[in-house]
Amino acid sequence: MSTAGSPPPPLTQGAGYGVIVGLGALFAIVVIGISNGLHRFGNIKRTSAEYAIASRSLGVGLTAAGAVSGWTWSVTLLSSCSTAYNYGVAGAMLYGASNMSQIALFSLMAVRFKQKVPQLHTHLELLRLRYGTLGHLTFLFFALATNILVCSSVLVGAAAAITSITGINTYAALILLPVAVAAYTLRAGLRGTILADYLHTVIIFIILFVFFIVVYGTGSEIGSAARMWELLTEASNKNPSENYNGSFLTMKSIGGIEFQWLSLLEYTGVVFNDASFHQKALAAGPDTVVPGYLLGSLSWFSIPWALATTAGLSALALETTSPAFPTYPRRMSESEVSAGLVLPYAANAVLGKGGSAGVLLLMFMSSTSAVSAQLIAVSSIIGYDIYKTYFNRKATPDQILRSQQYGVIGFTAFIAAFGCLLQGVGADLGLLYNITGVWSCAALPQLVFSFWQSRTPKWTAFPGIWIGFFAGLAVWLSLAKRLEGGVNVTTLAEMDPNIYAFATSIATGTLLCTIGSIFFPSDFRWESISVSSAHGGQGGETVDEKELKEIEEDARWSKENLHKWLIIALVSAFTIFVVMVLIWPLSLYRDYTFPLSFFGGWVWVSFAWSVIAFVIVGLYPLYEGLPILILISKGIYARLTGKPNPTTAGEDGAEKKSVQLTAGQGHDASGESEPTTPIDEDALNARKGSATGSDDSPAEEKPAAAAAPVSQKA
Repeated sequence: MSTAGSPPPPLTQGAGYGVIVGLGALFAIVVIGISNGLHRFGNIKRTSAEYAIASRSLGVGLTAAGAVSGWTWSVTLLSSCSTAYNYGVAGAMLYGASNMSQIALFSLMAVRFKQKVPQLHTHLELLRLRYGTLGHLTFLFFALATNILVCSSVLVGAAAAITSITGINTYAALILLPVAVAAYTLRAGLRGTILADYLHTVIIFIILFVFFIVVYGTGSEIGSAARMWELLTEASNKNPSENYNGSFLTMKSIGGIEFQWLSLLEYTGVVFNDASFHQKALAAGPDTVVPGYLLGSLSWFSIPWALATTAGLSALALETTSPAFPTYPRRMSESEVSAGLVLPYAANAVLGKGGSAGVLLLMFMSSTSAVSAQLIAVSSIIGYDIYKTYFNRKATPDQILRSQQYGVIGFTAFIAAFGCLLQGVGADLGLLYNITGVWSCAALPQLVFSFWQSRTPKWTAFPGIWIGFFAGLAVWLSLAKRLEGGVNVTTLAEMDPNIYAFATSIATGTLLCTIGSIFFPSDFRWESISVSSAHGGQGGETVDEKELKEIEEDARWSKENLHKWLIIALVSAFTIFVVMVLIWPLSLYRDYTFPLSFFGGWVWVSFAWSVIAFVIVGLYPLYEGLPILILISKGIYARLTGKPNPTTAGEDGAEKKSVQLTAGQGHDASGESEPTTPIDEDALNARKGSATGSDDSPAEEKPAAAAAPVSQKA
């Protein structure tokens, strides 16, 4: 109970430090142990490509789980509940719908990448080949800016929530969280990171189910959908919202719709510029990337929808009616809502200290999942796009791997320090959530045109991206002053200046790319990108003929198969966008307040959706991974009993092929399935006398390498 100021934390500081340090150490041990088991008994080699893109061997289940975990930030859990608190049932649904669409749309980019340049390690490598050094550095800047802002929002939101629950020092949380993640990311690479993300996602779903069942089934504070409906009706009468008729039980919410489009614009830019999504797409197989991302999109939607429908609405229902609510009898302040405290307060009211402990685990799981993905993404950029491209063009795979690991350490230190800086100047979750799009939207049009339009000229990247960025920046600052009365931390976080700024950046970039492609076209030829030019073509690594041969001989990489998946991705992503963003919310945008029967159905559909999602990303990866689990078990048994390792040698002592981590299968000419072997990216054949050239020139200005171009198969 609190009449003024912040309520006391329900848990001790020891609980906070215990979870961050103790659970962080436990996960590091478990993940590193699993990673070592895969390398020792699963014949998965430790290479820079394995570290960065998991040898392109992930199946559907882990690809979907990776997409879900990579998009389930602490920001997701906290801000979705805050949105439901502000806009009622509309906020929960609109938050999920606006942010699931980007994952579905990204499946198009993922399969397009595999069509055109399947051998690359980062998306920025392609942009260097298309636009030269200045264009590459521009995209590099905005990609890293996106990664930094994503990590900052994740850490600041999680630290604020953990501090409110346990009372630990916020700066300590900002430092310890990324350090705990780096402990296993440094050793395990992308595959280990995705396995950790999978474990985190399973735990998040379990806690979600507990919250939901207590709130709508067994709890004494609410206990049923009918009681929730009554309390929300009472809250609407006592503290009416800006929705239709002041109700929290309606989809007619102009504020909710505005928030939906802010999220859609901003986080489309985030997903497409965030290198972590590209890395996970590269890690998936050609037959698994599209279904993985589409299923991940549909599964992810259930988390903010069900959680916000539970915790966000519980806060509205209980804040002025239940002495168990931390702020009772007052309502939550705007600063508390903006800081993301709706979820921890609601959990404490409904489940007491157990609920607070559950939110503490949620914050740890979601923040570490997001940060680990960012660490791998940034380390891959440092290894391939900075170190190899600008400092050591003849870098060996071992040197690249070492630079990636140094990148993990360096970026961990940087984001910890930057998070402390933001905390010091008073930046909170609400501010960081709203302003990220100022940077992420600037390069979005050029990035899309790069994959889909061969006529786009170099100048659309540099200086085109900067023109769009400064146009959006000018609109952002001027509208903050004009509409909100000044330029400060508070006014810059307001919704209207940000929406117009995002739209301006995207519109400016789209206009420049369209004009350039029509009136000043380049003549970029995808077939000019050979494996050697993709890997530098600078006298360092040359064509990996073994890898190219494996891609050409694998039917899954055929032009026809990838085109099939492109059509599936196009139809599916368009359908998801139209249904979830347009038809569903707009069909209910009318003078209509949910009656009890409709609200009850709404609530239980959200729960059923989350159960199906758990089957997809929680249980299906286990089914897919049975072959490798059996393989590792046999290897461990052989090790303990002193018998020959069956995973590395057959009866004649010949080395066996490694089994794919998941159940993605290749097909021979007869159509029969056979296990596929992960491509060893860095087992490159060193050859002398490779061609050298300037890195400043785009690919179309270079002669094609002697090796067969990738476009013959892609």
